[in-house]
Amino acid sequence: MSGRSKQTLYDTHINMYPPSRGGAGAQVTTMDSPSRSVPYPVDDVQQPMSPIPLQSAMTSQSIRSNSTLGEISKAGTPTNTRYDQPFTFNSPSGLQHSTDSFTNFVHNNSSVDTFQSASDSSAQLAAPPPPYNETELRSRNLPDESQNFLQEKAYRKPSDLAELEETREKPAATGEKPILKRDLSQYNERAKRFHEVYEITVNDSPNFTPNKQMKWCETLFEYAFIDEFIGNYNINGDKLKRTLTPDETLKNQKIILEHALKVLTKLITLQYGPALYLMATLYSHQPYIQVKIQSVIARNDVKALDYYSRAAVLDLSDACYRAGVCYEYERGTPADWNKTRCLQKAIYFYEKGALSCQNVACMYKLGMFCLHGVIDPASGQAIVHQDIKAALSWFGRAIRRDEKVGQTRKDNKPAEASDKPLGDLVSPQAMYELAKIYEFEGLAPQLQQGLAAVGIIQDTVRALRYYHRCATRFSYPLAQWRLGQCYEFGHLNLPVIANKSIAWYAKAATAKPRGNPIAMMALSGWYLTGATGVLKSNNKEAYSWARKACQASEGKLARAEYALGFYYEKGIGCKPNADSARDHYTKAAQAGHQKAQERLRGGNEWRVG
Repeated sequence: MSGRSKQTLYDTHINMYPPSRGGAGAQVTTMDSPSRSVPYPVDDVQQPMSPIPLQSAMTSQSIRSNSTLGEISKAGTPTNTRYDQPFTFNSPSGLQHSTDSFTNFVHNNSSVDTFQSASDSSAQLAAPPPPYNETELRSRNLPDESQNFLQEKAYRKPSDLAELEETREKPAATGEKPILKRDLSQYNERAKRFHEVYEITVNDSPNFTPNKQMKWCETLFEYAFIDEFIGNYNINGDKLKRTLTPDETLKNQKIILEHALKVLTKLITLQYGPALYLMATLYSHQPYIQVKIQSVIARNDVKALDYYSRAAVLDLSDACYRAGVCYEYERGTPADWNKTRCLQKAIYFYEKGALSCQNVACMYKLGMFCLHGVIDPASGQAIVHQDIKAALSWFGRAIRRDEKVGQTRKDNKPAEASDKPLGDLVSPQAMYELAKIYEFEGLAPQLQQGLAAVGIIQDTVRALRYYHRCATRFSYPLAQWRLGQCYEFGHLNLPVIANKSIAWYAKAATAKPRGNPIAMMALSGWYLTGATGVLKSNNKEAYSWARKACQASEGKLARAEYALGFYYEKGIGCKPNADSARDHYTKAAQAGHQKAQERLRGGNEWRVG
């Protein structure tokens, strides 16, 4: 497997179940979340495609993870590396401000470069950094030097500071601290939410309650990259008198980020699991919060894996899954570890996530390992032996909380009665795999034999129920694509209905965050041929969807590359272009597409136009 292919698989699988916005330890976004991504089988099934009409004989078999589970010794976690700093700043390329870089800021202006090692759990705990609080400082009659510092932080003029006296409540006879009253009438909803978190954090400063401070840390990271906010509000949640200049905005952003890093580092020294997990996501450039952190923090897979592993030890559900993915795809793993040892460690974390945290993504992974078995490519020895019954058991556990398809809960309550959203409790990937198993046709002969040996036979009704439930209840693009295919070719005893086929393909092709490239190619075929009374033939749309399929699959879907090459050769929906046609034929041929190889071997026998 090429380095780029491994990178693509890692990036895809690491985000199979990104945590919900509700908390660092949550497991899965719900089915309607635009942030959820799924592992699409973008590798071609290597079946010839007739360009006109586009009647793809695609099977239902998807590319699977060539792995599974048995009795495997648990390899130890690598010794933690002691890091000089928890973060290394880079120059933020995404910001359109003509000012100094974060690197200069760190070296010249802040205490970020003197942080204790975030990996050193024995470090002496420093006092938690409180939010900047102008009222408190003013009430303590601090010297002018401190007030000048505040002016810099909040970008206030002396006259602005004087106005605070007018908005401050008078001290009560009991000697309580004066309270700063803020008029929130001019705040937008986003700023009001920030202010609410800020107030909770201020009240919690003496206690430094981890979950409250974690929320503050996440909020700071997120709001530091919202241009409208950092241009009009300071870290205290104050609305500024004027919109900041670009230089001032960048400076305000630095203040917010610096404080977020201080809070995060403090939480890590307390060995707070969600903070360890957040740190890991930042280092792996796969954060669960909406931040452009790659412009600030250098990617470091070794540190990311260390933090994922440490959070997993504390039974952080998503950390178990992501640590497993890192080991499975050898991201950040020790250089002297071979494939077998890495996979053993991946299985250890998947088992931990499945058994200790009830993580359905880990259950799905274990099911895939069991379904196919894993062979060490170097020695040819089985790392994991195929175990069909175990695979079915893991898949069944991963969907058991779906009240219509899976088993009912022991307390006989429907899944909706749980505290977690349904999407957090059910693996659509596992449901899709079960649908393919009961469809039976299209599976590899060896797998069919294994299934038959344990009494699994074709059950089209059950397969269709799984596909439909997965496509509708969980909006899973692969299931949507499969239903579109069934209605196009009459599979699973469904009638051929063009409008239903097109509708399901469209759902899969336009799914968020990225559409399914196979469904895009199916739409290209429908636009190429048209459907009587349903869809008019449109060559431009046919070309457009083929081009989108190539982009979405990053050149790995051979049939899409071949189709686009054909479109360029014949000028279908685009201007004829021999060079572009040859480029796409070459990509398809390299992926094993027979017709593309034939087109290229023809040499001068084919020409544009």
